[in-house]
Amino acid sequence: MKEIINPDVVIESDIVRKELLLKEDGADSKIKKLYITNVPENAFAFTLDYQPGGQANRWFKQLSPYVDVANAQGVNKGCDLIILWQVGERPYALVFDLKSDKPKQEATQKQLNNSEVFLKYLLAMVNLHYGIATDTLQIKKAIGTTDNRAVRKGATYRPNATATHLDGYHIEVITPRAYQTGYIPLPQLAR
Repeated sequence: MKEIINPDVVIESDIVRKELLLKEDGADSKIKKLYITNVPENAFAFTLDYQPGGQANRWFKQLSPYVDVANAQGVNKGCDLIILWQVGERPYALVFDLKSDKPKQEATQKQLNNSEVFLKYLLAMVNLHYGIATDTLQIKKAIGTTDNRAVRKGATYRPNATATHLDGYHIEVITPRAYQTGYIPLPQLAR
């Protein structure tokens, strides 16, 4: 995968601290820096939401230049982060997006599904060109949000609830700290 992905979209991890930093530049972002902790040494991370600005931005305006940028169905929506790692012989991937406000379920589902389909395309390229089997990869999908109301309470009151599972993905609440930073462990996102 490292040979296929454009180096400009790779998110480097700090091997010593076992974390990676996801930066959000949006004016309405309540978390500008999200530290994902407990990241394995063998992890590889990249974004599908790269926006370099200037002339280069036109290449990253959509997931593929073969898809109409004006399409309003969400086919060009990508997520903030994809992390690939391995535990023993078992490979995993996390498709993740950070939302400051309560995620809109239908739009969020499209965004995560679209990113998963794009990841599967990249994995098919790995299989085709490098002869590496990718069919055992387990893909997890998660949304991080700063809005406590995004977590649905079950029929029984659960005061410590921090996640809601919905249609193949789950929502994790991330509380902003000083200087608009947030922290969350990868195992919590990938459950």
